[in-house]
Parts: sequence; structure tokens; C-alpha cells
Amino acid sequence: MLERDPKTLARLQAVVTALIEHRVSTSLVDVERALAKWRDGSHSALAAHGAVLRHAARCERTVERVTAAAGDRPEGILRDAVDAGLMDADEFYKLVGKAPSEVPSIDALKDDDDASAPDKRRTLEQLLTRGPVLVHVDARRTEVSVPPRFRADPSLVLRFGFNLSPAIGDLTVDDDAIAGTLTFAGQPFRCILPWTAVYAAMVEGEQRGTVWPEDVPEDVLTGGGDATAQSTLPPAGPQTVKDDEPRKRTGNHLKLVE
Repeated sequence: MLERDPKTLARLQAVVTALIEHRVSTSLVDVERALAKWRDGSHSALAAHGAVLRHAARCERTVERVTAAAGDRPEGILRDAVDAGLMDADEFYKLVGKAPSEVPSIDALKDDDDASAPDKRRTLEQLLTRGPVLVHVDARRTEVSVPPRFRADPSLVLRFGFNLSPAIGDLTVDDDAIAGTLTFAGQPFRCILPWTAVYAAMVEGEQRGTVWPEDVPEDVLTGGGDATAQSTLPPAGPQTVKDDEPRKRTGNHLKLVE
């Protein structure tokens, strides 16, 4: 058990600061690479900007994890400091009374794809109380389940909601995904959108939405991708849509909500 004497608390605070600085500095390496590619013309300005957005989101997650653990899991912070080379095992043992391998990590430096999953679930649940929601998803991800003709689309927009016609009777929003049976040209298909593939959402008819910038596909940021394949895809939605009445994409109108 970590003692709470002033000297130990001061050391813990120093480790917290060092962990955050370590994460920021290692993440900035990716930003520098993206900026270098932008300067030599091999990267667009939007792609470089996307790297900056991902850097900000990555560092924010680290700060959230470290500050949340400071009160009830300080040993986990020190364990991550050992893993990052910021503290040696001997000092850890003196402070905690255990070997680092005996203490669970708080994953302060983990850069997992689904780190924002809880936030996405909460956001979608809140948006659904206000009306139908347009969910932006990279349908190319292998874990996504949508009709085959949409699977090459990096910017697919699907409409979910309660009290729609046809109704989505099996609509679920859980820790892993948003899912439900949508209707495409009269044919039902159960769609499953894992949070790892969802990068934006907005209430239908509103001009403001939520974007998770670290999850936006790079070719969506740059305007690249398989434009031919995308242009030949029929519009997607949970109701029957005539070929001569395409659904307008709303992705370009999304604004990041602070």
C-alpha cells in the first residue's frame, strides 16, 4: 500500500507529470512526421491537421486516466512509470511494497482504438433522446456489419432512432456497438457498428454534431479514398429510398462540439 506522507505524495505528483509529458512527447513524434510529409508535399494539409487532432485526443485520454487513478489507484500510475522507464523497479518496491508485476497497469500510455467507446455510447444515447441520429462509420472495417454494397464506403451514414417508420425494433446501444435492423430498398439487414468504426454522429436536421477526430479515416480527412466506388453506391438509410431521390450526406456539415 502506498503511503500518503508528503514525500511520497510529492513523488507521485512528479511521476504523474512525467507520465503526461512522456505521452505528449512520444505523440508529438507522429505529429512531426505528418508535418514533415506535409512540407515535402506527400501529405495534404488536412492529413497533417488530422494528426494534430489525434495527438490532442491521445493526450487528453492519458490525462483523464492518470488523474482518475491518482486518488484510488496510485500504485497503477507508478507501475506505468516503470513500464515507461521513468522509475526503476527498486524504487517502486520501496514505495509500494510489491514488485511491479504484481500491480495492474492503469494503461496510461495505451493507445487502444476503442478508448473513446464509453464516450461514444453516452453521446449516442443522449442524441437518440432528441430524435433520429445520423451515424458516420467507416464501413471498410472488418468488424462492421452492413449490406455488402456499402462495405467499401469510408464515410457511410446510417440513420438510427426510436419511433421511425419502419421501426428499428431491435435497436441496441451497448459497450461494444450501436446495432439494429435497418431497411434498404425494402430489404431488412441487421447492421452492427462497433465504436471503433464510428467517428461522428448528429441529430437529423441539426447543424451541430459530435466528431471523434482521432477515429476519422485519413482519406475522409483528405477527401481521398475510392471516389468512384463511393459515387456508385446507393444512398443508405433505415427506410426505402428511391434511386432518383438520394439521401444527402451530412458529414461536411458536422462541427465539433466543445
